[in-house]
Amino acid sequence: MLEKLSKHRNYLHTIPELALEEYETAQYIRENLKKLNLEYIEVGTSTLCFIQGEENETIGYRADIDGLPLKENTNNLYRSQKKNQMHGCGHDGHMAILLTFIEEVVKEIKNGKKLKKSLLFIFQAGEESAGGARYIVKNDFYKSKNLKEIYALHVYPEINKNEFAIKKGCVSLQNINLDIRLQGKGCHGAQPHKGIDSILIGAKLVEAYQSLKSRNIPSNENFILTIGSFKGGEVRNVIPEYIDILGSIRLENIELIPFVKERLEEINKGFEIAFGVKIEMEFRPFYPPVFNDEKLVEMAIKYLGDYKVYEDIPLSGSEDFSFYLEDGTPGVLGLLGIKEEDNGYIYPLHNEKFDFDNSSLIPGVEFFKRILEFRDILY
Repeated sequence: MLEKLSKHRNYLHTIPELALEEYETAQYIRENLKKLNLEYIEVGTSTLCFIQGEENETIGYRADIDGLPLKENTNNLYRSQKKNQMHGCGHDGHMAILLTFIEEVVKEIKNGKKLKKSLLFIFQAGEESAGGARYIVKNDFYKSKNLKEIYALHVYPEINKNEFAIKKGCVSLQNINLDIRLQGKGCHGAQPHKGIDSILIGAKLVEAYQSLKSRNIPSNENFILTIGSFKGGEVRNVIPEYIDILGSIRLENIELIPFVKERLEEINKGFEIAFGVKIEMEFRPFYPPVFNDEKLVEMAIKYLGDYKVYEDIPLSGSEDFSFYLEDGTPGVLGLLGIKEEDNGYIYPLHNEKFDFDNSSLIPGVEFFKRILEFRDILY
């Protein structure tokens, strides 16, 4: 199994592609499905492969396929061959797990085992900020497959190799994108009294936004507001007329969304009145939170009885796996440990030095197999 995993992961790691542009990646996936004589459909650069079972009820498995705009800084032999693009979130590992799992299922069927339920394998484009799952769930082929449950794994460098984290309830958060433009009045830096200082006022605005968590949101709520980009001006001695601010909000309780939007608008309005600026804000809720199904989590933990499983570790980020669950389909998004301090596999997701040993992926394939074997779906 390790040989198969390594073959897939090592090659895919060399060709990372950005969201919805995963053309070489999709070609590799489809070539491997053809070798197994499996049919698939294409949804952009996403690929859906279906194996018919004795029953029409379907179990789904998803792997995301896109990379990140990062310059890789590792010394491994299979590092990225694409400039400023990297599989820095482990999606190459997710694809390797799913491809190897499919090969295992096909082998078992060829050796005489039967498949009770049908299987849908989803190689999904654009998880990183593009919400590629949205296009899958609207697809007629996907909607026709009577999906009854769906699973996904995400490699996780904060827990050790051969460990899992599978949590009941909320496992990743709603995200909201903020795009803000503040217009002041440009002037020479030596004559600030003749302008309206967009830089100074923008800095105060960022500070005011942070009061939302400390003074307006109950302390027991899971809420994060981050400003990640603050841009304005070109030279040191000119106060720019405009600054652009990009931020994001993560929260668990979606009922807070209208209040959060209203409160930010009130802060903006107050700054406009107080400082004579103009503030435009785009407030865009995007990925919903992921809520793992309690019964499926209980089964998963039972199947993983010989592995250490943490039941209280969530993702503080967001995941478009949530779109598969919006219609009420139960699912599980689990975290697969890859941390090995002795070997230097300690770097976080979305880091230029992020890496892991391919053997860390073996438990992922085992987990997917056990879902079928422990319930006599593959018998």
